[in-house]
Amino acid sequence: MSERAALAAVVYDENEPIDALFAQLRQELEERGRRVGGIIQTPCEESVFATHIETGRRIDLMQHLGACAEGCRLDTTALAEAAGLLAQSLAAAPDLLLISRFGRAEIEGGGFLAEIGAAASAETPTLIGVGAKRAADWRAYAGDFAETLPFSLEALLTWWEAVAPKAPT
Repeated sequence: MSERAALAAVVYDENEPIDALFAQLRQELEERGRRVGGIIQTPCEESVFATHIETGRRIDLMQHLGACAEGCRLDTTALAEAAGLLAQSLAAAPDLLLISRFGRAEIEGGGFLAEIGAAASAETPTLIGVGAKRAADWRAYAGDFAETLPFSLEALLTWWEAVAPKAPT
């Protein structure tokens, strides 16, 4: 390991395709024989799905409250289920752990916050997508324990190569 932080965030603007960037990174690392684990999100019509990388299991994160419903649609039970899958990913000691979002649930002390902390404690290379509107909240949470990376595959690969565990021989 290097002096670079094993925990990093990509702060992205609303119009930047963070999921596509993470898919490119994952493909590149898997082609190198590295194991990538974690949770990615897939927006789909009127919902958002969390997909567990290792098993392909998809969890609908939104409650379907009806046409006139207002308020938060996040299904906290589904989010807790996704967090459990993320914990399984971390326990399997991947070469890289991807967490597609740091959002409102984490800011409020829930969501994937425990898993992010566990990954940081284990010094597992972990990359998290943080929307620009959540960047200050991320910095307040992570402080100097995490790096902030630009929205660039080259930047992500440079970071990962600096923090990656040694490749098996």
